[in-house]
Amino acid sequence: MTSPIVKVHGSPYECGVQHGQQTKALIQRNINYYLDYWSRNLGMSLDEVYTRAHTILGQIRRYDGDIALELEGVADGANIDSEPIVAINGRYELAWASPAQLRGGCTSIAALPSATKTGTTLLAQNWDYRLGVKETCILLDVTQEDKPRVAMHTEAGIIGHKGLNSEGIGVVLNALVSDKDRLGDSVPFFTVCRKMLNSNSFTEAVKAFLKADRCVSYNVMVASEGVVVNLEAHPSDVSVITPEGGILAHSNHFIGDRALNVKDMYLPDDPSTLHRHLIANEMLNRKDHSVESFKEILRNHFDYPESICFHIDPAKMPDHQEETLSSVVMDIEGKALYYTDGPPCSNPYQRYHVVANGY
Repeated sequence: MTSPIVKVHGSPYECGVQHGQQTKALIQRNINYYLDYWSRNLGMSLDEVYTRAHTILGQIRRYDGDIALELEGVADGANIDSEPIVAINGRYELAWASPAQLRGGCTSIAALPSATKTGTTLLAQNWDYRLGVKETCILLDVTQEDKPRVAMHTEAGIIGHKGLNSEGIGVVLNALVSDKDRLGDSVPFFTVCRKMLNSNSFTEAVKAFLKADRCVSYNVMVASEGVVVNLEAHPSDVSVITPEGGILAHSNHFIGDRALNVKDMYLPDDPSTLHRHLIANEMLNRKDHSVESFKEILRNHFDYPESICFHIDPAKMPDHQEETLSSVVMDIEGKALYYTDGPPCSNPYQRYHVVANGY
């Protein structure tokens, strides 16, 4: 299934309404999947989800009122209660605050101009996630008032994810889990990613990350023209990891100097994060990179199926089945986002240009 391109424009609320109207059926399908999943795996009733959503919405409003307005617009446009829309936008916290829900992973890579053939900055990720949302993904293109244009590959109804904006700010993400993670007062991870993508500068994007209240662990690699940093966060601190030799890679285990006082709860459950990180680094060290060489890295099948290009393991239970749902490569200076629908070994990359006022 090809992810539909959803173009919206206007005020935050208007953008949300258009998103909801254009993807109503996909949003409802996504909500149904998560409500069923949370019921089966977390024992959460619908009342508990709604209660949690009210708390999440309050956190979002305090962090960024415009994002809260856009979410309300999505709900109104899709003619759906706001609570499940808010809940799926906070789904990372619901799933990853429970160690029993450890699943799959993602691999992120980057190269500075000194390590690329064309002197451009490259940022990329394989997004490995549950099969249940495979057919509810979209390419969301938001032309908004007084902010950069944003293009992101995301799930219908979720307004923050991996993506690129018209100012050349790119964001990719990885799940992390520590023994300090818990349900609590936390700005949803995807809200943080969207605020970073709404930023006009690299400094503003990093500040958006560092200023967010957090009670779970996660990782973001953020790039601008000639600059990439990795922000590896747990509830108590953030490690800032910079490129060595012009290259940078991250998967799903802690590698930063500020993580010495936490226990990694992801690594014992899925040690594939180790070889995915090691192989990505080794392939990056070849230098002279391009969009095509990044695609090659993201197609790597060492230790298949739990490889950089992640595939279904038939031995796992249905709720635990994952694969690379999308692979994204960003040419920061070229303002180009390349993305796949499904594993990059068997699905073509589509190019999407992100320029200001491009609606």
